[in-house]
Amino acid sequence: MHHNLLLNKLPILDATQTLFAYQLSVTPVQGAKLTLQDWHDEAKSLWQGVTENIGFDKLTSNKPVFYQAPLEMLKLDLLPNIEPISNLYIEVNVDLLAHKEALESIKEMMQAGVKIAMQNYEQTEAHDKLLSIAKLVKINQKTASSDVFNAILTKLHDKSLEVVVTEVDSEGLFQTLRDKGAKLFQGYFFTNPIVSTKKEISNNKLAMLKLLAEVNNPDVEFSALAETIGADVGLTHKLLSAINHPQNELPYVVESLKDAVNFMGLKRLKFWVNMLMMSEVDDVPEELLMTALVRAKFLEMVAEAINQKDQAERYFMVGLFSTLNAFLKEPMVDIVDELPLSDEVKVALTDQKGSMGKGLFIARSMEQGNTQVLMAGFESMDIMAISNSYMSANGWASQTLSSLN
Repeated sequence: MHHNLLLNKLPILDATQTLFAYQLSVTPVQGAKLTLQDWHDEAKSLWQGVTENIGFDKLTSNKPVFYQAPLEMLKLDLLPNIEPISNLYIEVNVDLLAHKEALESIKEMMQAGVKIAMQNYEQTEAHDKLLSIAKLVKINQKTASSDVFNAILTKLHDKSLEVVVTEVDSEGLFQTLRDKGAKLFQGYFFTNPIVSTKKEISNNKLAMLKLLAEVNNPDVEFSALAETIGADVGLTHKLLSAINHPQNELPYVVESLKDAVNFMGLKRLKFWVNMLMMSEVDDVPEELLMTALVRAKFLEMVAEAINQKDQAERYFMVGLFSTLNAFLKEPMVDIVDELPLSDEVKVALTDQKGSMGKGLFIARSMEQGNTQVLMAGFESMDIMAISNSYMSANGWASQTLSSLN
């Protein structure tokens, strides 16, 4: 098992907010000093662990992969097991030009079918030299003025190079960049929406919140829940279809809500209903639902790791509901007022405070690639345990979303 390498995953979306690719980044644990042999052994162990415990197909949804790693790991025999290899982009920057051995490794990888993506492009002679081998270029929108950004974007498009704009952290910024002609975007802008300026939540959103409130009422009895769900024929049909998905490998066909509860229990039935309702919201990217699922599973694993297993369901709910503001484009404080949630859950969702709030903060830090997160209150989990749990949550979320689709 690897002990010094952290793996993280970031989405890349197109102008329609459809998933284009994932970035997998590998960084050493802060303070780790690795020899060349250590890099080799730990890389092999890392990818073996992903293959055995998650699977690259689940981790990356069979999308192209942008791989970011220290130069010591950029060798053909140390690459992640992405198939076909033409789906793999190796990210490099101008530091590559000073490393003869790394340049030879890049040449070998290109001959094997790997593509090259250039990081943090700027208009310099060194950056332009690397353009000759790049199939795609990344621009950090924070490092250039508006005029310079526009010039760079035009220049790269004129060279028929695909461009990914990075550090896109809000929906408003995404819309501005898209209007300038950008086509690919990296960042969690879809979790930070332009919030509605209306004083009251619209009727259709209130209807969804009312149903969420009824489903998640901790005192709800099955008969009342079955009546609530059963009143929506479309929801019932989709629920049973998702439960009976072949990937779930059920021993028999679940034909009614009563069968569903008998088979999986009330807790899991509530989860499927929550997920289906959220997936029905118009004009939101599927990656937003993926993010909600990852957060939910990750927080559940956090609860178990810090000996709060009896609270795991509430941790899971915090993760799942943490993106409702993006689904509904309403302030989170207004949303939680419509739901029957405890004060602890509400403050976790609105202020990221308390134990569940700290777990949510760590999940969001992992999303942003900030692995040097604050660990106060989670001394029983080291950074490696957090990284492994987050990757496992990604695999689970991908498989669950596949069942829904």
